[in-house]
Amino acid sequence: MVAVCFYFQVHQPYRLRQVRLDEPTDTPSLFSDEKNRSVFHKVAEKCYWPMGKLLEHLLLKYPNDFRVSFSFSGTFLSQCKEYDPDLYKLYTYLGQLKNSHIICETSHHSLAALKSPTEFRSQVAEQLCNLQNLFGKTPRVFRNTELIYSDAIGSMVSEMGFEGCLLEGWDPWLPMGWNAHHIFNHPSQHQLRLLPKSYKLSDDMAFRFSDRNWASWPLTAQTYVHWLESLLDGQHEFVGLFMDYETFGEHQWADSGIFHFFEDFVHRVVTHPNIHFVGVDDALKFDIRSSMAVPVPTSWADTERDLSAWLSNPLQEEALARVMALEGIILQLNSHELTEQWRRLQTSDHFYYMCIKYSHDGDVHKYFSPYDSPYDAYLDHRSAVEAFERICRAQLSKQNSFQLKDNHTEQMINIHPSENEQTRLSLC
Repeated sequence: MVAVCFYFQVHQPYRLRQVRLDEPTDTPSLFSDEKNRSVFHKVAEKCYWPMGKLLEHLLLKYPNDFRVSFSFSGTFLSQCKEYDPDLYKLYTYLGQLKNSHIICETSHHSLAALKSPTEFRSQVAEQLCNLQNLFGKTPRVFRNTELIYSDAIGSMVSEMGFEGCLLEGWDPWLPMGWNAHHIFNHPSQHQLRLLPKSYKLSDDMAFRFSDRNWASWPLTAQTYVHWLESLLDGQHEFVGLFMDYETFGEHQWADSGIFHFFEDFVHRVVTHPNIHFVGVDDALKFDIRSSMAVPVPTSWADTERDLSAWLSNPLQEEALARVMALEGIILQLNSHELTEQWRRLQTSDHFYYMCIKYSHDGDVHKYFSPYDSPYDAYLDHRSAVEAFERICRAQLSKQNSFQLKDNHTEQMINIHPSENEQTRLSLC
């Protein structure tokens, strides 16, 4: 038997507006409501609505045989709630169905796991609470931003109580003698199961589906099922089909046939005697085949499967370091509004836009970026961070001023208690 696990990453970042260097500290949000609303509605029309309704149909039609797993970023959920309440209701309903599985991630799709364990844990705790309230389910499986994973990250994930974690099934890290179609575990946190992505089969659907130069174009559901049947040799048991949700309708347009392909594929699998669907929670019941050590961070991005999509040049490194350097002042201010703004500045997309690559990977970065160049992305982000720094300093100065005033009042009360009592009595 071969188990197929569909996992969809659903995410939208908050895009920046152009911030002037001379703006006062009481300016509006650093983010462009117009851009975010426009992009959200465009993607909703092409992907979120048609794919959501298709999944609703399939999940209800095959309640015992079809399963999907979702990871919703907090930034997607907040935009969905604000920009399209009806769509928000649809995904709330989908997430509550018994055959949909919910995965936890960082609340703001950030790179915090690489820079601040404290902030990483805070974002995960916030996201976990929001998912429990929204879907009535407690996620048992975690996925980090862009499947960024290492042994160190796995240890933090295990310490937070998760039983499983998704990661790229990248060949250099697979245990010797094993392929990516099995469940592994952390080398020291043995209770943490590792669920690998089958990157070739996933990318055949997510990236190559509409490529007319691809030898397998046009891909049919029948062909794809035949590929899965070739795995029925006892050496494969778990096929993780992990991909961006926008694959359906946004990256692969409706006229490519992607929606028909998906529906036909689901029908063929649920009626197949030796292939079946599982959710991520189901995969936790699979036997562990070996420990999988990942000493340095890996991801599902670009051909290198490393951190180079976000941290391969000085622009990206400086930008991320500057944002994360604000952690101390954010903790001092203890402001929900400022913490939210700071976390939106951490979202990995900002640093992805700053990537300077060429060839195929460079083309992919350009496709996703709203900027004409990585340098424009860097300058916009830097201006926003500098403005945010000024806002934080102004707030801290005001807070310190209030504290000094309060301390002075307290000293006066201690020195002249009788005068203070007389004043209180006169006010009464």
